[in-house]
Amino acid sequence: MLIHIVYTVSWMAKKIKAFRFHPDVYMHFRELASTGGYTVTGAFEKIMRICIECEQLVFPKAAKVEDAEAEARIMLAWLRKNTHWYRLGRQQVSVTGRLLQLLPEVHDASLKMEIEEELKKH
Repeated sequence: MLIHIVYTVSWMAKKIKAFRFHPDVYMHFRELASTGGYTVTGAFEKIMRICIECEQLVFPKAAKVEDAEAEARIMLAWLRKNTHWYRLGRQQVSVTGRLLQLLPEVHDASLKMEIEEELKKH
């Protein structure tokens, strides 16, 4: 009796999706992702999930000094009127927290001093 064994291998076609990045950009992103405990792929997936949850994709703009100072003046006026929170999209943002973030970007010495004095009161 002769036994004949036939192996059948089925091949599945797999689509390959790839991104190409500037090597320096990839290196810096990889370092940033690893400090947060992510792989590059894991970081991208996290970013995509958050964008899907928020139903928006927003890229931060590099602010000009004039823009930062204008925003700081508005925040300072709000704080002086006892407005401590404002809505940005779906989030509540602290006026004092935002002023603290803007403070390093403010170059106008008198404005910076006004902000510091007002923040000390709160």
